[in-house]
Amino acid sequence: MGNFRTAWNAFWTILKSPAQAAAWTRLQAAPAPAVTAPKATLEAPASKAAPEAAPAPAPSAAVANEAAVYTLVLLQREARLVDFLQEDIGPYADAQVGAAVRKIHADCRRALDKYFHLEPIRTEPEQSRIDVPEGFDTRRLRVTGRNAGRPPFAATLIHRGWAAANIDLPQRNQARDPLVICPAEVEVP
Repeated sequence: MGNFRTAWNAFWTILKSPAQAAAWTRLQAAPAPAVTAPKATLEAPASKAAPEAAPAPAPSAAVANEAAVYTLVLLQREARLVDFLQEDIGPYADAQVGAAVRKIHADCRRALDKYFHLEPIRTEPEQSRIDVPEGFDTRRLRVTGRNAGRPPFAATLIHRGWAAANIDLPQRNQARDPLVICPAEVEVP
């Protein structure tokens, strides 16, 4: 599941940022670096309770790309999200865009629930005060702001975070091109 989460985050980062897209393109053209263990940070000291497992080998770029595209395939099929995002909405009135967004939002939400069973990482309301203990899981909690020193920290919850409780993706059709989100359609009269 970690690989999927990484691909998902990379997909949205690259989609939103031309600079990140260019960096990704350069990274794909460069030779693959040797896999090294991540360095410890001051934000989260390593837990003394259990040693970490050796890092898994990085998935190939092609597999990560296919996973990201497959997520787009599902969101396109279930909610036509790609069609909406590629549409120039400038000429439409706000009421027309709002009506379209309401349906796409409901369909995307249903697809996320159907395939990823999303759950919040934190259950407290946003803007509430929480304690960040020593040895917290940096994969589930990102500390921002002035976090000088070592935990524990008293902090404000800015975003609850999301995690996929269970991933239940339909089987991919291996005969299809893994980079095609939605094939072009033609109608023969």
